[in-house]
Amino acid sequence: MRVLVIGAGVGGLAIANGLLGKGHEVQVFEHADSLRTTGAGITVWSNGTAALRDLGIDIEPSGRRLHSLRSLTDTGRLLWEADLGEVTERLGSPTVQIPRRVLIAEMAAALPPGVLHFGRRCVGVVEQPDRVVVEFDDGSRATGDLLIGADGQRSVVRRELLGGAPAKPTGWASWQGLTRSDLPVAHGHQTLNIAGRNAHCGLIPTGGGLLHWWFDMPWKEGDPVLSVADLRAIFRGWPAPVEELLASVTDDDLGFFPHIRHKVPHVWGGPRSTLLGDAVHAMPPAVAQAANQTLEDAWLLTQYLSDVDGDLATRLRAYEQERRPRALKVSRTAALTSAQRSTPLQRLAKFPSWLATRSQVASLRSGSNVLRGVAPHPVVQAA
Repeated sequence: MRVLVIGAGVGGLAIANGLLGKGHEVQVFEHADSLRTTGAGITVWSNGTAALRDLGIDIEPSGRRLHSLRSLTDTGRLLWEADLGEVTERLGSPTVQIPRRVLIAEMAAALPPGVLHFGRRCVGVVEQPDRVVVEFDDGSRATGDLLIGADGQRSVVRRELLGGAPAKPTGWASWQGLTRSDLPVAHGHQTLNIAGRNAHCGLIPTGGGLLHWWFDMPWKEGDPVLSVADLRAIFRGWPAPVEELLASVTDDDLGFFPHIRHKVPHVWGGPRSTLLGDAVHAMPPAVAQAANQTLEDAWLLTQYLSDVDGDLATRLRAYEQERRPRALKVSRTAALTSAQRSTPLQRLAKFPSWLATRSQVASLRSGSNVLRGVAPHPVVQAA
């Protein structure tokens, strides 16, 4: 099939690699003039690395394998620590932290010449019985057998196919960055999460001395966007190395990202179209699964399109029905986790390491198709 993909982010590049590997002709259209290298780090959990492996991408040499996940209160009290080495053993795939720009570059480099097209902004979609047509803002068009909307939380393809309200803000936001650091945490293999009464922060080694750091706090439209100086005042007295980190960074290092969440529809497209990733189930970053759920989408959609036999619309709806319950579960968990960050600290329970580790395994499996070995269900041919 000739497949048109809108968006050259994580999802668009992942599905392009998967479908090219199955023999389809793929064209990816991106509104920006080049690959978008914004963002800090991405935690690619066991489900994400397993999906990438099946899509032909190995990120371990470029990222940092994580061995543990440690959670503290803002007074330094240990809440729990999960052994990610054991999680890797149980699930068969590691957890790797990688700069977003590196992940994007590696997936793009795996594509043959002529697949990526930049400066092409989608403004309209027309589905016909035997084709789908994408209209661009320069007046040009592209015609294919299938359209995949991978154009993020402000998806034009979603709007054209489904209409409906845009993603809604959750009332929280992240201030984050990715910087080189001499702090020991930047050169280890442990993620550190710290929970306060109305704030949350994390530090994650990302390879090559890079440290991904983030600070989450309540925020709504109209509230001020904080500076590094503001963060230093708010997080004064937090456990090491929070103050040391904030002393080492500037406003030029700081990125601001309001949290949003999409309502996940029951149907994601038309007879010759579907969606994946943030275009269909954007979620807050509280459980660090947004990119991983996008990779799950790309992996499963690749399986359903591994051949061209049978009715295309039936295959697309089967993919959506298989993915929706798991993506919805993760989205709800992320929203609930974010809301619970205002919980009084005395109500935050301490868990033994074995329970935290097993909970991590169970959580990853419950939101995953690839880790559960869930192959596509047999597709019943349309009458």
